[in-house]
Amino acid sequence: MCEIGDIIVIEKYKDGNHDLSKHSFVVIQDEGGCIRGLSFDIIALVMSSFKDEQQRLRKMQYDNFPIVPNDRDLTEGGNEKDGYIKADQFYFFQKANIQYRVIGKLKDDILLLLFEYIETELKEDPKLIIDNLKA
Repeated sequence: MCEIGDIIVIEKYKDGNHDLSKHSFVVIQDEGGCIRGLSFDIIALVMSSFKDEQQRLRKMQYDNFPIVPNDRDLTEGGNEKDGYIKADQFYFFQKANIQYRVIGKLKDDILLLLFEYIETELKEDPKLIIDNLKA
């Protein structure tokens, strides 16, 4: 079971024609709904860590929300590096069709800042990624 603010690792997921594996996400919605006729019960944003300062500068030119280790409480796995949340890429999932595990949680104040950022600071409309939903 997961809830809003949880940091989860999804074992396998799709983005367009790409099959990807083992990546961290932060859950921003945990209630069911329907998008383009497809059911979902999780909306999540990808989390990544910075490899170096050059990548940090490049990634922060986009609609990415920065995070540091103190912004989250990790209970299992994960890393303690500075990173970012891709705030403009909304991934829709059905829990029954994915394997995931909860590895932590964003702190409440950081989650609120993330929601505020999404509502007020995004430069472009979010990308809605429904590749993981089955018709």
